[in-house]
Formats: sequence, C-alpha cells, structure tokens
Amino acid sequence: MTPDALPDQLRHSLGGIQGRLVLGYSGGLDSSVLLAALCRAGLAERLLAVHVHHGLHADADQWLAHCRRQAEQAGVDFIAEHVDVAGKGNLEQRARRARRQALLGHVGEQDVLLLAHHRQDQAETLMLRLLRGAGARGLAAMVPVQRWQDRDIYRPLLMVSRADLAQAAAAWQLPWLDDPANDQLHFDRNFLRHRVMPVVAERWPEAAQSMQLSASVLAEQADLLDELAWQDFVGCDGGGDSLALTGWAELSPPRRRNLMYGWCRRRGIRPPPADRVARIDTELVPAAEDRQPEICWPDGVLLRYRQRLWLLSPSAREPLTGCHLWQPAEQSQLCLGEISVGLAEHGELILRATGQPLQIRAAEGGERILLRGRHRQVSELWRVAGIPPWRRQRLPLFFIGDELVAAAAVGVADGWSAVPGEAAFRLTIEDSAL
Repeated sequence: MTPDALPDQLRHSLGGIQGRLVLGYSGGLDSSVLLAALCRAGLAERLLAVHVHHGLHADADQWLAHCRRQAEQAGVDFIAEHVDVAGKGNLEQRARRARRQALLGHVGEQDVLLLAHHRQDQAETLMLRLLRGAGARGLAAMVPVQRWQDRDIYRPLLMVSRADLAQAAAAWQLPWLDDPANDQLHFDRNFLRHRVMPVVAERWPEAAQSMQLSASVLAEQADLLDELAWQDFVGCDGGGDSLALTGWAELSPPRRRNLMYGWCRRRGIRPPPADRVARIDTELVPAAEDRQPEICWPDGVLLRYRQRLWLLSPSAREPLTGCHLWQPAEQSQLCLGEISVGLAEHGELILRATGQPLQIRAAEGGERILLRGRHRQVSELWRVAGIPPWRRQRLPLFFIGDELVAAAAVGVADGWSAVPGEAAFRLTIEDSAL
C-alpha cells in the first residue's frame, strides 16, 4: 500500500462513524502513522488521541510530552491517562489490560476506539496463542472490528504491513518513539518478533500475510460458533448474567464449553480455563439447594442460585459501602463507584420532593419499610423477589433522617410517594458491573 492510499482507505472505512474516533496513541511508529493518516483523511476534528502513561520507563514523562506536542501540532484533542500496573504475574498482561481499560474509559456509546495493530502484530498474536493452546476464537487473533464491553474497537491497519507503515512515516517525515522495552527478549512477544519471525520470514517471505489469511478464516468459523453459543444461551432461558441449569444439562460437553466461552465474550469477561468449566458439572450442577458453591478465576466467578448458573465479574460481588448524602435538586446524579443513582424521566422510584437530602446506603440487616399499611422487612422482600444475595448487597436504600423512604427493587414507602401535581423526583439506579 502506498502512503497516499492509506488516508483514502481510512476516509472510506471510518467516515460513516457517527461518534468520536478515540485513538490509542503511544507515540510509536504504528500509532504515529495512524494519527497522521487520520488527519490527512480529514478526520482530525473528530479525533481524540489518548496516551497511556504506565510509568515503567525513566523516559515515560518525555514520551508523554512528545505525544502531547505531536497532537497539538496536528490540531487533535489530546488526553494523558496515568495507570498503575503494580502487582504480581505477567507484566505484559497487566499493562495491556490497564491500557485497554484506560482507553475504553474515553469511548462513548457512539464512539469507536482505534488501535494501530498491523499485519506483523497479527502474525505474532496468532503464534503466541497457538503456543498457548488456543481454540478457534483465540487463533482468530485480532479482528478488524470488535465489540468489547459494549464498545466498538477498530483496527484499521490490520491488513497493512509494518514496512508500509515505515514507508509512510518516511514519506511524511514523521517523528516517532522507540520503546527500549520492545527489544527485551524476556517478553514472549519480543522473542517472537526478534528471534523467531525473522527466521520464518527468511524461509517463507509471505508468512505474515498467510497467517493473516488463516486468522480471517478462523474468525469466520469462530463467528459461527458464537452464533451457536447464542442459540444455546437462549435455549437455556438465558438472560443477562444467568441461565437455567436444566437447559445447560441437556447440552453436550462441547456445546456447554462453547456456550460458556461465547457467553463470557458477550459479557466482556475473559473466559475461565477449561478445568474451571469442567467443574460446573461436578460442583455446581449437583449441589444441594441450600448450598451456594462458586467457581472463581481472576476475571470472573460462576455461582449457582435457584437452579440457575450465574456469571459475574469480580466487582459485581463487591457490596455498596458507606453512607452518602444526596440532594437531587442540586445534583442530578450521584456516582458510588460502579453504582449510580440519578434522575430520569422514567425513573423506577417516584419520590415526593421535600427539599431534604437523601441518605443512601446498603442494607445492614433488619431494615423495614412501610408498604400498603404494613411494615415489611426489606431483605425478605428481596429474597421473595428472587434477587440473589450478592445483588442485595449492592441495592441502595434511601433515608430521610432515620426513616426509610424508598428501597431499590421494592418501591417507595407509604406517605412518601408523590401525588398528581406534586413536585417529585424520579429516581433511577444503574449498576455498570451487572
């Protein structure tokens, strides 16, 4: 591909997107060429360049300054995100996850996240996943368009070779950064890039292009498996974060595994290892009704409750903590971590406006609410309604003074509902972990 062809291709493939174009901008060759090509395509006004500062290198501050300067010179909006990758285990993986979450935080519902992966990146990813024993979806490697956590991710350079990107950078006289970490051979990807792929390319010059073709074929096959997984999910009375165990038991073991992997992908949760999936049939399915066994892995947890299998992110089990004051007349929304309460035209709780602040907290046990002339225990109302124990810990209660005036998933207490013509607050509750 010639340098002049790249902006035309981007204009054609991205011009119809309604929202903003959010670019993961490291300052390296790949993202620098993508930034310049997007500007040459006339898309600069819709572009937001986001640089993720990991703090892993002594020159990280200088890299951030370089990226800010290049974005300003191009007339592109710029944001720097600082992330903490401290912890145990695979540093590459921790940094990648932190970077992805930081970038997605700037992507709205109508926006897309642009990543500058190219053909050689794709070949390396396929090789790494082959060595780790991945299935069809894993060997499909990276796809040009991906839906993740309800956001769209585009990789417009995936069919472009690194040599073509270098040619464009030279033609456009672009400066870019070289991260010394990319030469450290103790990282698996770098070992492949510097020691393995050059030998492969020497013997098979078109290897990267052939791997790209194989990944595309595998992606199509994986899409068919995802369609089957969705059909099975619906057949198991699946909805959101749970499905019926009776339907699960009727599927063959391969279809159960396929269903689990497809379900996790839809939820934006990395699937559990195969041995964890096998434990569903040995630990969760035969468990007694009064038991609540669970299967955990770093990215999620599987639980059994009321003859259903539940798939949760780890944060979905973290209880709402603290007591929070909220004055709806002055603040339309209050964020409590991943839980938020706010005002909405079709709010589920219609509360009489009194001018007094609302106290918001989780149930501590024993709270009672007056409904239709009777004091009812909130926890019992939630239990009867089939709300799982972990979700009850995240449902907010609303107090004025010491009186419980409303409870999520229950309603508004007697005497606190607004009558026609009376000022009212329509409250809505959202939990992004669900």
